[in-house]
Amino acid sequence: MKALRNLVKREYLLLSLFFVLGFGFYLYILTRHSLIYGIDGPYYLTQVRSLMENGRLVYGDPPLVFFIFTFFTLLFGGDITLGIRVGVALFSALSAVPLYFWIKKITHSEFSGYIAALASIFSASHIRLAEDFLKNAVGAFFLLCFMHYLHCLAIEKGNKRNLLFAAVFLVLTGVTHILILGIALLFLTLYLIVALLLGVNRKSLAKNAGILLLLILIFGVAAFLAFPSLFSDFSKGLAFFQELFSGERLAMSLFDPMIGILVLPILAVGILLSYYEWRNGKKEVVLAIATVTIVGMLLAFPFISIDWVFRFLLMEFIPIAFIVGYSASKIKGKTAASILLLLCLSLLVLQSIPMSQLIGPTIRETDYRELEYIGEFIPSNSVVAGDLRYGYWLQYITRCNVVSWPSINLWQKYGHVLVLVDKISPRLPPPVFYDPGQPPIPPNSTKIVEGDRFILYELNRP
Repeated sequence: MKALRNLVKREYLLLSLFFVLGFGFYLYILTRHSLIYGIDGPYYLTQVRSLMENGRLVYGDPPLVFFIFTFFTLLFGGDITLGIRVGVALFSALSAVPLYFWIKKITHSEFSGYIAALASIFSASHIRLAEDFLKNAVGAFFLLCFMHYLHCLAIEKGNKRNLLFAAVFLVLTGVTHILILGIALLFLTLYLIVALLLGVNRKSLAKNAGILLLLILIFGVAAFLAFPSLFSDFSKGLAFFQELFSGERLAMSLFDPMIGILVLPILAVGILLSYYEWRNGKKEVVLAIATVTIVGMLLAFPFISIDWVFRFLLMEFIPIAFIVGYSASKIKGKTAASILLLLCLSLLVLQSIPMSQLIGPTIRETDYRELEYIGEFIPSNSVVAGDLRYGYWLQYITRCNVVSWPSINLWQKYGHVLVLVDKISPRLPPPVFYDPGQPPIPPNSTKIVEGDRFILYELNRP
């Protein structure tokens, strides 16, 4: 009994060290620059500030992540940027924990769990997720917890505790982001289908899956009816299926060395492992491997709309980490295991280092100060239309309103409709007049102020 307690203590100590390693790694990456990262970084700053000052969000989104970021902001003395960074780093590192227990449950191997945890922490797609899609980075933890308890439901009959935890984490994905909820439902559906085909606890899993689907349906309807502004992104699920075969194609190659170069080979390994374990009669193992591999293949589906595909590719770190972790369980002998661990770490570090160096803010400190200066020329009752790469920054700095596209209806609500132009890499809706060697000029507009990088125009009322 004492030996068992010592093993448990060692396991939790090692897992804690992995978590600390991941937390330190992500926090270091996210704090290398003074400004928050990504196009949506200032969007999160604005949301958290509004929640702290007014008790509401500027944009209607599922609120859980913003409450989490607000908590850390208050914990660190009102520093919103630091609060968000700590929240993202914490949950990015925490994602390795449910993944470890999920792999350990399937393989009965701590070593395999540690390999999966490392693959999750040092995945280039996970690092990029922590820069661009912060809600998804936080939600990945809830998603992995749901996957773990769903597998427990599939292989253990009559365990109400697993059903309770699976239900809780499924709802938490719903109050995080529609993409995370969608992947959770995809995983639930495929788990049920594969279990029915394999004959793994069919009746029990079908019953539990029905309860979970009914629960999320009730939650979705209730949330949308009670708080329509906060859960308006539920409608994006319908929009996704409408766009699926709209003619738009893959926006980013799966063979991109920073994101997708390992996706297809590892998914191929998942297919081989599924067949191998099926031949050996390990139905419960095949249930997990086959489902994860199919989910990975669907996330990499080459006909997904360009508005979605990049988000999906960044979520591939979950299938990759799972398959790499399970593969480690098939290596016998300490020498071979050590070699595998060294190769995995080397490959993952080589992939993660350039990605960690690549990510950063969309503007420089000098650009930030220039936007502060430009903000002094923005009249009251104004809206800035155009490129949200910098519009969100202008909104955070000056507290003005921003929209992604100018329209005739804006003059009915605002006295001034403005356009911010980036002279280095301009993006303007057509029609735009170009003068060689000069930045583009929005049609029917008047220049208000020009800086080293940005120009602010006012569109004349049609």
